[in-house]
Amino acid sequence: MRIHADELLDWTTRVLVHLNVRDEDAAHIARCLVDVDLRGIVSHGTRQLRRYVAEFRDGLINTHPDIKILNGTEVSIRLDGDGGAGYLAATQAVDTAFQKALENGIALATTCNHGHVGSMGIYARRALTHGLVSWGVAGGAGWGKPKEEGATVWDAMKAPPMCFGIPSVEGPPLVVDMNANFFQGSDHATSALENYPKALFASLGMKFVSTMLGGMLAGSVEQTERQYRGASRGFMFVAINPSEVGDAEAFKQEIGRIIEASRELDPIPGTDAAELPGSREWIREQDWQHDGIPIPDEHLAILKTVETETGLQLPTLVP
Repeated sequence: MRIHADELLDWTTRVLVHLNVRDEDAAHIARCLVDVDLRGIVSHGTRQLRRYVAEFRDGLINTHPDIKILNGTEVSIRLDGDGGAGYLAATQAVDTAFQKALENGIALATTCNHGHVGSMGIYARRALTHGLVSWGVAGGAGWGKPKEEGATVWDAMKAPPMCFGIPSVEGPPLVVDMNANFFQGSDHATSALENYPKALFASLGMKFVSTMLGGMLAGSVEQTERQYRGASRGFMFVAINPSEVGDAEAFKQEIGRIIEASRELDPIPGTDAAELPGSREWIREQDWQHDGIPIPDEHLAILKTVETETGLQLPTLVP
């Protein structure tokens, strides 16, 4: 069963407004969530409403944040999210950074004191519309040594995101939007050590990098009297203008050629198509915008819970 994207967008916006989120902020957060659903990123999208409804309802996240500039230069911008949804501060920061990168070649955006920023690919794709290369991480600002009995170094960091975006002149760009934690849980990590030691230690390193930079560095701020307990996230994003390095159009042409030629190769055994990171999602986004977003039972159960809690009836599902 499917839901048309526009109907899901309208319903999600109304859910957030129902929770006292400002109209324009609700519309933006909903747009981010539905866009992720359109790309088939099952860990995020409107499934995250289960989390956000509780955060807004229980006062863990500010529904009316006053986002402030902490500092900025010709090539950087730093924002305080005032305890609000991470999407709001992160989007404002990256949009400012894009203009700085277009003018000066490179720009750094960092934010602190806000909630979850969602899928990092949201911001990489915004950079792509300006022809910019990007890299970003996010993480929790507070860290404590795990106290559980038997905790290992694997348990020191949780599941932070990391994303790279590279534009192409046409066709799908390269968007590597990933969780830095490849192996969920200590048991999974232990079994992976025998078969995939290099991947295990690469993932361990990326978990530390993402959290230290996105959480500890970007997310750090004087929060001893932090009002909103859910606002413990940080975000770091770098935007690069390829024209600062060489011929930007020739670069995007070459990226397009590489991606197209690579997709013509045989698939990896066990997969059904020779797709690169971001290309499969690019195809889904186009198809599902027309056909509707598939809603598996687990996803539907989450949306039904939100429907019950808010009293806002879900859109009609269609075959």
